[in-house]
This record gives sequence, structure tokens and C-alpha cells, in this order.
Amino acid sequence: MHPRTLLTVVAVALAACRYHPAVIPLAGSPTEIAVLAGDWEGEYTSDDTRRSGHIMFRISARGDSAFGDVMMFVPGYNSFPVPWDQAPAHLEHARSPDFLAIRFVAIGDGQVSGELEPYTAPDCNCLVHTRFIGRVRDDEIRGRYISRGDGIPERVGRWSVKRTTR
Repeated sequence: MHPRTLLTVVAVALAACRYHPAVIPLAGSPTEIAVLAGDWEGEYTSDDTRRSGHIMFRISARGDSAFGDVMMFVPGYNSFPVPWDQAPAHLEHARSPDFLAIRFVAIGDGQVSGELEPYTAPDCNCLVHTRFIGRVRDDEIRGRYISRGDGIPERVGRWSVKRTTR
């Protein structure tokens, strides 16, 4: 194949591969959703697992949806947790193979809750499910999360995010 033709094929393929963030259905009143509208960024950490990472999500006041993702680091391992729905399907709703999508969020009584998409953790090579809950205070949300997997004890951690834009 001629190099120019190959370059054209690669450019077309890359243009077709667009990131479509997973829309997260929100359970909550329009007023509660509007209070949380904006972009949020923060971190999470766990003394149980020594895991830490970055959290980003967006909540839209125009509807009942949000999207977001989490990057998880596992000290002592050269790999990230692997999403259960591995590429290429995963890349339709996550920015990178290394990000996990936030799957569900509920808002009510000053709390936010949800879960991450299931993933395979490198430290146990098992399927893990993580749920989170947090308390909203102005432009900050702080909370805890619980991870469960086959053959591992329940693991807990802390997370917090701050609103970066409304």
C-alpha cells in the first residue's frame, strides 16, 4: 500500500473513533440536580488497598444525566485495573483504556451515590464492584467507597471532589 494511502486510512479510522462519554442516569429532583451542575474533580485513596487516583465527572442541569470517569493507580503493579468490558467497547464510553466509567449517580438529601463500572483488579486478578456515597457541602463533595470482589475482603476508602466550573 502506498504510504499516502495508508496515512489516509489511518486518519479516517482515527476520525471515526470518537470518545462518547457514558451518560449516567441520575435519580434526583431537578432542583437537586441543578445544585450540583458543573464539572467536578478530585481524588480518592484507600488505606486498605493503597490505591489512589483521580476522579472527574460532569453533572448537567439541563436533564437527568451526568458522565465521568476515574483513573486508578495500584502501587506495586505495572498495570491499571482492567475494565470488565475490555476494548474496543470500553473506549466508546471511556477516554482511555486506563479510565473506569462512573455508571450511576443518585442525588438526594445532600448526598450523591453511585458505582464504577466493574473491573479486574491487578492485585487480586478478580472482578471488583465499587460503590460510593458522599455528602455535598457547597462546592465540595466528600465521602467513602466500598469495593467488593470474589475471594477478597470488603475494602473501603475515601474520596473528595471540588467543583471546577458551573
